[in-house]
Amino acid sequence: MSKFSLKDKVAIVTGASKGIGEAMASIYAAAGAKVVVSSRKQEAVDEVAEKISKGGFEAIGVACNTGDMDQIGNLVDQTLEAYGKVDIVVNNAATNPVFGPVIQTDTSAFDKIMDVNVKGPLELVKLCVPHMEAGGSIINISSVGGISPEAHLGIYSVSKAALISLTKVLAKELGPQGIRANVICPGLIKT
Repeated sequence: MSKFSLKDKVAIVTGASKGIGEAMASIYAAAGAKVVVSSRKQEAVDEVAEKISKGGFEAIGVACNTGDMDQIGNLVDQTLEAYGKVDIVVNNAATNPVFGPVIQTDTSAFDKIMDVNVKGPLELVKLCVPHMEAGGSIINISSVGGISPEAHLGIYSVSKAALISLTKVLAKELGPQGIRANVICPGLIKT
């Protein structure tokens, strides 16, 4: 950890109640960041924030469904109220309520997937960037499915491909301000 210091940085991590998000929140806190643990259920984020705090690090939990733009606004407001800035945004939250042929996906499932997996991350970035300085970082968690789609995970794969493209656009547009945007495309993770 001595070479990986996030001292005095503020990080928002969505989908942080388990799996990749929880691991990233914990590592960031251990590296010195003040972490905002976010996921849909307050009880779940409080549990993770408490574990982090018991380790001697700083974290708060803020419930947020990233498919709900008002809740995203509240997440940013609570972060700014607690810490006054945002340095790192990790868009990890995602959903996939559909498993089956893409041509059988109804529009409500399509909308839910795109809202949580693409629209929500964009909205969070839009609200955070005005409070970020040079050196800020946006990390979007996509999927190998965004590069090489799997059968029966069609719209999820489409949403993750869109997130990859969105990240590239953000890197080009925010890079001149000194704000980095990167995407990680993991395979299946046992959580």
